[in-house]
Amino acid sequence: MYSLYQIFIYISAATIFCLTGFVFYKNKFDSLSKSFGLLNLAFFIWLISYSHIYSTQDVFSAYWSARIGFTAITLVPIFLSIFMFNFLEMKLNKKIKWLYIISAFILIILNFFSNLIISNIETAYWGKFPSAGKLFFLIFIYAFLILVYTIYTAYKYVQQPKTTSIKKQKTIYLILVNIAYLIFFIFDNLFSYNLFNFEPTFYLSILFCSVLITIILSSYNLSNIKVTLIKFFIFIFMMLLVFVLSNYILISSTNIYVSSFIILAITLIFFTFYKKIISIAENILLSRNKHYQNLLIHAASGMAREHNIDRLLKLISIIVLKTVKVSFVAISLENKEQKNYEIKIFRAFSNLNNELLFSYDYDHPFVNFIKHKENPFLYDEIPQYITRSIVLPLRAGMIIPSFFEDIKGFMIIGEKNNKDVFTKEDAIVFKMLARQTSLAIGNCLFFEEYKQAQEKISAAEKLASIGGLAEGVAHQIRNRLHQFSIISGELKYEIKDFEEKNKNLINDNKKLNETFDYIKELSLSLKSNVERINEIIRGILDFAKMEAKHTMFEKFLFKEVVDLAYDMLKIKHNIPNNLAFVRNFNDTDTIFGIKSQILEVIYNLIDNAFEAIEEKENSLPKEQAIATQNKIEIPLIKKSDTTLIHISDNGIGIKEENVSKIFIPFFTTKSSRKSGTGLGMYIVKRLITENHKGKIRFESKYMSGTSIFIDLPNQ
Repeated sequence: MYSLYQIFIYISAATIFCLTGFVFYKNKFDSLSKSFGLLNLAFFIWLISYSHIYSTQDVFSAYWSARIGFTAITLVPIFLSIFMFNFLEMKLNKKIKWLYIISAFILIILNFFSNLIISNIETAYWGKFPSAGKLFFLIFIYAFLILVYTIYTAYKYVQQPKTTSIKKQKTIYLILVNIAYLIFFIFDNLFSYNLFNFEPTFYLSILFCSVLITIILSSYNLSNIKVTLIKFFIFIFMMLLVFVLSNYILISSTNIYVSSFIILAITLIFFTFYKKIISIAENILLSRNKHYQNLLIHAASGMAREHNIDRLLKLISIIVLKTVKVSFVAISLENKEQKNYEIKIFRAFSNLNNELLFSYDYDHPFVNFIKHKENPFLYDEIPQYITRSIVLPLRAGMIIPSFFEDIKGFMIIGEKNNKDVFTKEDAIVFKMLARQTSLAIGNCLFFEEYKQAQEKISAAEKLASIGGLAEGVAHQIRNRLHQFSIISGELKYEIKDFEEKNKNLINDNKKLNETFDYIKELSLSLKSNVERINEIIRGILDFAKMEAKHTMFEKFLFKEVVDLAYDMLKIKHNIPNNLAFVRNFNDTDTIFGIKSQILEVIYNLIDNAFEAIEEKENSLPKEQAIATQNKIEIPLIKKSDTTLIHISDNGIGIKEENVSKIFIPFFTTKSSRKSGTGLGMYIVKRLITENHKGKIRFESKYMSGTSIFIDLPNQ
């Protein structure tokens, strides 16, 4: 028949079995779960074997159950040590491992083949129990050395700067579990010396150890270690006070009912005081946390007043960085056009480059993991196979998703500089901050869209007047040019008529002949300049008409914009005869876009190409420059979804140190005589990526040339 004491042991064994399954479910079949499973298996055998000893009437059966139980007892310190090393992701020294094995083997052999470990089986009021032999004390030394070595290794691990805050906290908890278990282990095995007159409590220590390890492995939001220790010590102190007072009352009182009532009242009073004392202790220990949490709440409420998204993101990052004092803050927002999440701002507490920006595509495992989270969570909650794919310059501490009001993004913050862990209260505050941030960003985007709409309206109004204005100005200038053209023609014919009528006079007078030749040259120069000015006006008028008419997306001939861009290039520069302008596309090839903007892009690029060729010519010896065949080439490649425009030149190229700066506003590689503003390539990139949702990249080698590649969607 089973006693109540045995039932407690069987319940403990079943609980440990369930805990093993739970850890395997949470962490799969990794080395950590396997070592925890071995530890719990040893616990399980220990419990079942000793439970059989307490209940059986057969001394021989009890003796062999004791031997089997002692074997499990011997293996527990080894399995606990192996578990700790797996948790710390460290390899156990081979010599130490062999020392473990040999020591355990000797104890097990002595246990099974002698009476030096277990001498006999004795009987107490709760049942039979094994009696200690002469060498039973070796189990204490053996367990003490193994667990002290394990605890020391874990302590050294905690001191390492690379240890994450959550790993550090969990390790400290496991160290405390090891210390507590070592004390319980020694206490439980002292029962074999028959020192106590009450039932053994070893099943409670085993259950305590297994449950705590399970909680540590499975939970990421453990309480602050300082607060936990203070709670524990206050609780023990209060319990001792209650116990002493209760014992004194029971001895002094003659009425059991009165004394019981007084003890109950004292217990309730102490419990009330305990809660207040714990609250005061938490306020003192977590005062800094509460301070920055209040600051974050206050800052969140004032974000809506900022209407510029860049300033807003900068403000948020500085508030979190300086208030919480974390190693870095990175804020990522969704880019629907690029189908990714771009890190819009990255700020670090150290001197790390604060302009470090990167992105994660929609199908990145990190993004897929975040999408299934509503609340802030610790970085250590992310599975290892995902963290391996995450590129971050510093160790992350917490991820704060923000998927509110269709504003999608997330914030990554680093660990606290003092290595404290993030608490549940931190997560609540950051969730509030994320929601306020989403609202503020939505507000900023609304103002940005409103501003852009106003700019487009203003631009449309200006463009509407450009056509008429340009035509009016051109008409007035052309009238004057027409007069100049007539005058130059009349002058030419007047000279020709005079020469025909006075041939002898002119031929006989050398100076007069030279004067007439000079006047004819002036007449030709005047006519040539009139024609050139007329071409310039025609180019400006064509461009103005295109700006006014072609401001919407449409399909148009690529040849039209290339020819007009080349005409504008000829207006700006004197094109030499040795420049080959190669058009590698069909006259019927079309592209989809805003015609006036594509013209601006093509013109900017071929203008840069021509000036790069000129700069290279000036840097070469004269003979080599004359022998060089200068070339600007424009191929067009049609694809299923996009059209690739490729503009290449064999100019001076870009130096390696300037490659990363080409699209930065106000950066120019042109010499002072070219007076470059540094906005050309910046404008080109914005027109392609923002207005046309395309892509632009380039390849360049100094003194060899540059190639620009533009991908434009076909619709």
